[in-house]
Amino acid sequence: MQTYQLHSESIPEKFIQMNGKSYVWLGGTNYLGIGSHPVFQEKLQEGIALFSQNWGSSRINNLQFSVWEELENQLAKRFGTEAAALCSSGFAAGQIALQWAQKSHQTQRVHVAPKTHPALWRYPNEPFPGSFSAWNANIQPHEILAMDGTGSPWVQKIDFSFAEKLGSTNTLIVDESHRLGVQEIMINTKALVLQTASLSKAYGIPAGIILGDTWVINEIKADASWVGSSPPNPAFCFACLHAKEAYDEREGHLRDLIQYFETKTQMAKLPVEKIQGYPSFCSSDSRLFEHLKSRGMLVNHFSYPDVTAPPICRGSLHASLQVEDVDRLIEALLSFTSHEN
Repeated sequence: MQTYQLHSESIPEKFIQMNGKSYVWLGGTNYLGIGSHPVFQEKLQEGIALFSQNWGSSRINNLQFSVWEELENQLAKRFGTEAAALCSSGFAAGQIALQWAQKSHQTQRVHVAPKTHPALWRYPNEPFPGSFSAWNANIQPHEILAMDGTGSPWVQKIDFSFAEKLGSTNTLIVDESHRLGVQEIMINTKALVLQTASLSKAYGIPAGIILGDTWVINEIKADASWVGSSPPNPAFCFACLHAKEAYDEREGHLRDLIQYFETKTQMAKLPVEKIQGYPSFCSSDSRLFEHLKSRGMLVNHFSYPDVTAPPICRGSLHASLQVEDVDRLIEALLSFTSHEN
């Protein structure tokens, strides 16, 4: 089986149905499973009561909702940056940040790292065709650098030590959609840093964010690309703003599950690629998908972003799981290794 497609009537938490059978769901990017947390549900209901519909308007419309600025301030503080700009999606956040950088530095080359998400490309500036080390070796002063904070769907740790050598004439834009709320995102560099992310993954709301210095965020909020973009749904922003204890609880539980998995497998040879402290794992071996399925677990298996490429088997621990589910996954991975040997 090369790929599969399911149509569901609800967002899966711990379980998902396929062909009349129930499987532990290890797919997707709903890392914190925040939607099932009672506090988040309560705050979302309150938000819907206050903001009964999505609100489409100019970002500088005469009517503003304080929830947007309050959430921006909270997220900027949470992730250690001076300021933030909410956007309608992570893709919009990436494109708006890139637009600002190109307009502000019109003579500078945009140097896109390999396997960067399309949110940070704009033709003719597409990902470098070689290796990350070759891209790194080709970095020049006075240029805009665009990259992902971690590899996805192929799980790959990005070595940010190169950023320590960048100068103040470089602009570094990093898509943090798969690290935000899951891993530390601080980057040590003299370069000007903008970090963008989808909040629909770990944070579970239909929005995006740009994190950066106050003066940069102020300029972005004066640019037509942000002014003309749609604001995020205010009801979900209200839930995110007021459900901090739910996020803290789920983040802590996920960290505990990851640490448990890594402690239990530190001496084992696993048939997957995984990086320390990160919930996801991947494999190019299509047989692993069927093996996990036979053990009652369902992971993703599809081609992305190139739909003609071989499918990638990718799964994640998420905060809806318990220790016994992690034990079950470990046993399944080890049994596949044993079978293959």
